[in-house]
Amino acid sequence: MPAGKKAGAGPSFHHSPSAVHLSALSHILNARDLAEASPKLKPGRIFRSGSPAHASLEDVLLLRKQLHVQHMLDFRSPEEHGEDSAWSLMLSNGLIKTYDQQGNITQVSVDHNAALHGIDLEDIQLHRLSLLERRRVMRGMIGKLPWSTLLWAGWYKLRGDEEAMRDVLVPEVNKGGLLLIYQILVDTAQADLAKSLQIVTAALDQRQPCLFFCKLGKDRTGLMAALVLAACGASDEEIVADYVRSAGVHQVALGGLEKQSDLKGMDEAVFSAAPPEAMRGLLDYCRQHWGSLRGYMEAIGFTRDQQERLAAAMTRDW
Repeated sequence: MPAGKKAGAGPSFHHSPSAVHLSALSHILNARDLAEASPKLKPGRIFRSGSPAHASLEDVLLLRKQLHVQHMLDFRSPEEHGEDSAWSLMLSNGLIKTYDQQGNITQVSVDHNAALHGIDLEDIQLHRLSLLERRRVMRGMIGKLPWSTLLWAGWYKLRGDEEAMRDVLVPEVNKGGLLLIYQILVDTAQADLAKSLQIVTAALDQRQPCLFFCKLGKDRTGLMAALVLAACGASDEEIVADYVRSAGVHQVALGGLEKQSDLKGMDEAVFSAAPPEAMRGLLDYCRQHWGSLRGYMEAIGFTRDQQERLAAAMTRDW
């Protein structure tokens, strides 16, 4: 599938002018304007995609010059950053901000790239907030998986029997599927999700378009998209319909989790999909624990006032 094309046929969606531009991306997977999910939303404000870390010069010019993207949010793990090759181009004369779990921020400036000499581009920032890491996931599995599974897995781990540990652990992870991963995400990445929502809101307050992404633009990106859509008043069906458009990616990218030796054997058919029941299950999970996605956002520190600001920035004329 060409990198800039929609992943999967999916249900109907609302055409936006930027959709024509995004279809021309050659090295960025699964890109779309979030406004395509609901007629309530204005196009050109928030975009979602797979990683742009291998973007071509044409991709960079499309995103930065035509669509005026000034903030990018990277939800990938540090392990995934090692695969990057094009940030010197995409972030030419920009800034990389990395946020750790204690709230500290480190900044690195990116030099001007000679390939963009003479081209006038607006400032750009990359915000790195890792949502899915091995330690968090393993911690999040406590309380999600049967205690007998965890006890046996721990026993085999202590004995150094990795194969026996996988034999008891991985089938339960496969059984839990994407919904298990998404539940762990909303349980363990709360501070980073709240910060991400605040970054997007502050950027849109300044009329600065945003792009958020993970490796494939499906799971971590799909959760962030669901939160933004919920804050803007989108229906459950609109949220689910946007999510399932990523069904044609046919790859697994869970922060490198799928490559860990203790989880070797994760079912690719399960974790590469984007079935509607996974997102519906997450919506139900949030309803059971927080009343709604909006209630969840409020509980993690993205207040109702901030949600209203985000909705206003996504629905009113600039």
